[in-house]
Amino acid sequence: MQSGHGQPIGAESQSTPRASDDGTGEAPPAPPANTAGTPPDTTPATNSAAGEEPPPVPENARASTPEPSPEPPAFPPEAAPPEAPAKQRSTVVRGTRPARSAAEVTIGRDILDTAPRLNAVDVLRVVPGLVASQHSGEGKAQQLFLRGFDAIHGQDVELNVGGLPVNEVSHIHALGYADTNFIIPELVQSLEVTEGSYRAFQGDFAVAGTVRMDLGAREQGVEFAGTLGQYGQRRLVVTVRPGEDPGTFAALELGESDGFGPQRGHGRAALLAQAHVDLGHGLSARVLGGSYVTRFDSPGVVREDDLESGRRSFYSGSFARQGGTVSRHQFLIGVDLPREGTARTRLEAFGILSDLRLRNNFTGYRVDDRGDGLEQTNGGSTLGLRAEHRRQVLVYGQPVALELGLGGRRDGIQQTQRRYRETDGTFFADEVDADITQTDVWGYAEARLPVGRWAFRLGGRADALGVEVFDALAFRDPRFYDGQGYSRSAFGVHWGAKAGVEYSLTDTWALFASYGDGFRSPQARSLSEGERAPFVDVHGAELGTRSDGERLSFQASVFGSQVADDFFFDHTVGTTVFTGQTLRTGISAALQSRPLPGLTAALSGTLANATVTKTDAKLPYFAPLVARADVGWEKPLSAIGSLLSLGTGLTLIGPRPLPYDEFSHTVFLVDAEAALRRGALALRLDVKNLLNTRWRDGEFVYSSRFDPAAQPSLVPARHFTAGAPRVASLTLEVHL
Repeated sequence: MQSGHGQPIGAESQSTPRASDDGTGEAPPAPPANTAGTPPDTTPATNSAAGEEPPPVPENARASTPEPSPEPPAFPPEAAPPEAPAKQRSTVVRGTRPARSAAEVTIGRDILDTAPRLNAVDVLRVVPGLVASQHSGEGKAQQLFLRGFDAIHGQDVELNVGGLPVNEVSHIHALGYADTNFIIPELVQSLEVTEGSYRAFQGDFAVAGTVRMDLGAREQGVEFAGTLGQYGQRRLVVTVRPGEDPGTFAALELGESDGFGPQRGHGRAALLAQAHVDLGHGLSARVLGGSYVTRFDSPGVVREDDLESGRRSFYSGSFARQGGTVSRHQFLIGVDLPREGTARTRLEAFGILSDLRLRNNFTGYRVDDRGDGLEQTNGGSTLGLRAEHRRQVLVYGQPVALELGLGGRRDGIQQTQRRYRETDGTFFADEVDADITQTDVWGYAEARLPVGRWAFRLGGRADALGVEVFDALAFRDPRFYDGQGYSRSAFGVHWGAKAGVEYSLTDTWALFASYGDGFRSPQARSLSEGERAPFVDVHGAELGTRSDGERLSFQASVFGSQVADDFFFDHTVGTTVFTGQTLRTGISAALQSRPLPGLTAALSGTLANATVTKTDAKLPYFAPLVARADVGWEKPLSAIGSLLSLGTGLTLIGPRPLPYDEFSHTVFLVDAEAALRRGALALRLDVKNLLNTRWRDGEFVYSSRFDPAAQPSLVPARHFTAGAPRVASLTLEVHL
């Protein structure tokens, strides 16, 4: 649904269906028509490699095809598409990896526009089976749950935005820390979701899956969007798209809010800009850059017994000093080399600077009478290079599609952790002061061989990790001035296999079996001198089916993941719990439908289970049931020359297991939006939590003491952070 920010009335959307789905010019037997909403791969108007003409665009495809990804084409076309008539919006077709497993899905802008998307959480909620919890304020990375994994703040979900990696290695707050708050939601063109760890291109932290966000501006010209809402919400977004290509844009976001309760205010500013450049002679380039800064408060937690006794209210905050600041600056440049036959090559270089200062206190005065306040800082710098190459080769007369990749990433990290007094905020104990250099060098290969209705995929990936750590506080002895600090280094290699089998029942319906080895890198400070860096190994398998069509796409799968030497980090009390081998199993299904012109729907559901293999005990915090529905409808009002848009997003999260045989509450949320556009002006009403449900965004069980006069106790108690009540906002858009 385009809502009030969609295409102009009377404009038509055009796209070209792909002639090849493997990125090599090959036309495999009986391929799916379109992979569950996946934008088509870029192919030339005449497929010289396959020697065939592309099929014509069906009449009904103009209303049902989601706007394609704005990323530069994986396979540059030999000739530019013809220009569209003046009253039509031309579409630049961008290439994405074709789906090779049952649970790969692309979510286009028509689905993203069906419900309010005002921040990164709103964007992530549309991913099938994914829960994104924002229990610690607007500026902290979300806690993620997917496929039976409690990914904390990113340790089991690989996130990528416009080619830029989001996960941070060896982060002080959580392994794989992935802060997506720098994203301007209006620029998210599509989400490419690869659940599981079955593809060779998936790297560090791709345990439960990978989510890639492609960026692009909606319309050519300049767009102003100003938002006023409850609880002091103020937001301004300015977007400039100078030409036909949605992938060339610049956008600025300014926002602030007082929050819906104590300790929930925030202010933020974000800038993102991207340009596609034709360098001539078959060369093309993409440049992406951005900056982001925020200051936010964090409410802490409320004890359930304090709520029941009336000592605290549902939306209370705990301590006033909680919150933090974040900044992120990033840059990427990519070059597509001239095409040579079926071979396509892309080179990319990127750099990221990030800083975090975070204060929180989840336990009150349980550990120390001065308070358990903890301040963490993490400064990171990332430099990386990668190369991707795809081509088709003949093996014994059979066409084999190859994908090869090489890359390297160097992270420099400076981190501290200190305790502060609740009375005045001064520090009284240093716990961490470390400098870390972590380097990951990788290579992967994947080959696909079609044989009639069958297709066989085989691949592998190797990651070599080198770590240098200087711990300034190691072996510190107050009796001596010498001997303080300790340096250590470690090295290790992870080898992973990938495999899959496909069988096409019809041109649009296929069966899949997939296997893959995934991994997560270790926390650098946990390594000893000369240790072989111990990656956490994940072995995953999936059986599933998918049916891909213009009006209806459907996927269903049964999955399982075995994790060797697993652990979960309870960030509320700052301890890591090692569990040994664990097992996640479950089923998932997703559907995208465009049954009638103007009507768009996306439905998904996931059932999962997570247990410790040795004891069969359930792991805490994972989400056993996640369901999501996004439905949008557009109706031209010819009498007044306007376009009416209505949409809703429904979220259901079943009870999650907590420590000590406790379970969380069920969560059911309804978001809605209504928009009216006439010419250059549009007015949109967004209402989140329409039913004003009193829900708990995060629930935990551990011991605490928030009254310093009370007797210390280690008896576990239930705690929660409140989710937002009903929040309404009104947005005025001006399109020039």
